[in-house]
Amino acid sequence: MEQKLKRGSLIRWIVDYEYFAAPHDASGARPQQPIYNYGIVMEVAHPDEVPRNVVVFCFADGTWQLLHMIHDKFEILNGE
Repeated sequence: MEQKLKRGSLIRWIVDYEYFAAPHDASGARPQQPIYNYGIVMEVAHPDEVPRNVVVFCFADGTWQLLHMIHDKFEILNGE
């Protein structure tokens, strides 16, 4: 069941990684241990359309941020 994105939803998104590790086969470095920001959705632009843009209050630094559901790959942590 898909969670509904609405005002007041708690979300998280990756802002960085703890480190990058390269496997022994030299296929390139891969990110490990994501670092998340958490926030609460204050506004949802066009809530019936996908993808969605949201305005979020970020708990880490008290700023307001505009996030895009696909580009910023945020996750809804609560919902109906």
